Formats: sequence, structure tokens, C-alpha cells
Amino acid sequence: MLAESVDIPDPLPATMAKTVHPLERRIEPVLDDLPETAPTGDALSVPVSAPANAGSLRSLLAEVALERQAEARAQNAEALRRSIPNGPAAVTPARVIAVVSPKGGVGKSTLCAALAGALGAKGRRLAIDLDPQNALQYHLGVSPDVAGMASASLTGECWNGLLLNGLGATRVLPFGLVCGQERRALERFLEDDAHWLARQLARMDLTADDVVILDTPPGRTLYLEQVLDVADQVIVVITPDAASFMTLDPIDRLLEGPANQAWQRDCHYVVNQFDASRTFCQDMLEVFKRRFGKQLIGVLPLDHAISEGLAFGVNPLLEDEHSSARQEVLAIADALKSPVRTSALAGSRAS
Repeated sequence: MLAESVDIPDPLPATMAKTVHPLERRIEPVLDDLPETAPTGDALSVPVSAPANAGSLRSLLAEVALERQAEARAQNAEALRRSIPNGPAAVTPARVIAVVSPKGGVGKSTLCAALAGALGAKGRRLAIDLDPQNALQYHLGVSPDVAGMASASLTGECWNGLLLNGLGATRVLPFGLVCGQERRALERFLEDDAHWLARQLARMDLTADDVVILDTPPGRTLYLEQVLDVADQVIVVITPDAASFMTLDPIDRLLEGPANQAWQRDCHYVVNQFDASRTFCQDMLEVFKRRFGKQLIGVLPLDHAISEGLAFGVNPLLEDEHSSARQEVLAIADALKSPVRTSALAGSRAS
């Protein structure tokens, strides 16, 4: 007997959902490379949640900050450009002496302070520190704790009101304790206005009886270029060693200026820290004598009392009349009394 036939239904269409018991559902893994949003098109796009990338956010914020800083620098540069005067500056009638050195460690600031106290002048004797090391004040006994010291610096608009009393009846303008941003702003002025220092001195209403002595950083700097724009006399401080000798050619070329320049600088040389007990020092001094001739106007002996006095706030070069180094400083001051050449316009002195 044949079995009764049974109709087998067709498989469910693929588009129809199959009912599955909840416990039989399979959890599929989430792949890392899935897009964050569904494909765009006619269908509705549904965003997929993703963790925030803190590193990317920091990068974006850094970019925004850099753009803001660049915009601020551009605005500052434009304001600086508009503030720079055009044309030459007036020449100060005061006598201006610059103390320079081709390298550090030669006692430049020490000699600058000593000369400021030794130079005879009917008017004021001003010592202005153009060296960011800000050391000249200590050699002239100016205490950093005196009232107004925090605001006394080259960045001030009116230098007359910032002068402090120093040893030897001097008046001192320190470089000042300026922050990095203030120093960069100052050096932008120096770079963009070749006669910035001349303008500052002209604002001080100095007279022909006044003497200004300028301390500068070692080597060729923006400060040195400003000094050579105003100096009537230049003193180059060197030590009797090979290192000083090797730095002479570049500084000599800088001080000589162009061959066709009408105004020639009144340049002198001083050998400092000379140790007569050493044969090599004696030989180096002879070399310098042959090279500079009459331009060598002084030889200061090595005197440990000078550095020791700095620790106690005294300066033997200004106060010890029995010091041989003190007597040599006075001789240098006398040698500088020779007539100096002047120019009709500030700027003709610059190389």
C-alpha cells in the first residue's frame, strides 16, 4: 500500500526573518575597519559611535595656538614697523666711549666700570650697560635691592629717570632683569632701527660736558653695531694669550669700516690680566706692541684683589690709590683725553 504523499513546503524566502530562540542567537564580532557611518545614498545614514581620539584633539589645539601666535607676531611686527622713525637721529653732544672685546672673559666690564669712575668730566659720567649679562652694575656698587631696580633697564622709555647712583660719582643704567620676550622685542628695535641707540641718547638732553661710557657684549652683536653708530672712541680689551690674538682680525675689520668712509674711529687697545711672572705673557705683550703701536694705550696687571673685591662690593680700581692697576687706569683715562673726531650726522660712524 502506497504511503500517502506529503507536500513539502518551499524554503522560506531569504528576505523573511527566521524566528530564533533568544538563547540560540549568535553574537558576531565587531570588525575594527568598519566605517564610522553607514553608506550615504538614498538610505538614511546612521552615525556609529566611536571613542574620541585625545591625541588628535591635542594636535588640533596646538595648530590653533600656533596660528594665533603667528597672527600676534605679525601684528607686533607691523606695530614695530610703524613705530620706527625714519631718517637720521640727532647726534648727542656728549662724549661717547665704547668698551668692546672680541671674546668673553677678558675683564671688559671691570675696565668699563673703572674708566667710568676715572674719566674726568665737568658734567655727568654715565655708565650704560648694553650687555645682557647685566654685570656692570655690580662693578659700580649698585645694589640690586635698591628701590626701582626692577624697572631700571634699557627697555624703559626715559633713561634719565632710570639712572642709579654708582661708585666714583657715576650714574649707572643697568641692562636690567628683562624676560626673554622683552629682550627679543628690544633686539627687534635694534635690528630694524640702525640709529636706535643714537635716538635714546639724544632724548637724554646730554651736554658737551657729559661723558657716556658703554659696556657691550663680546663679539659682533646687534648691540655692538648700535654702539659703533654713536661712539667717538672705542677701547678694545684683550688678554695676553693666543685666543685673543686669533680673534683680532675680524674685530679690526669691523672697527676700520669701509675704506672710503670719511669718519674713522678713534680706536685704542688695552691688554688686561698681564702676568709679568710668565714668559709667555711677556712674549704676547711684545707681539701686541708690534701690532698696535701707539694704539696700545694700557697694560693692566693681573690683580686678584679686583675679583675678590667684587665679592665684598668694593672696586680697588676705583678706591685703592696704592693699587698699580688703579694707576694704570688713570693713565688710560689721560690717554683718552686727546681730541676726538665727531660727525655731522649720527649714522656716518656706522660701518
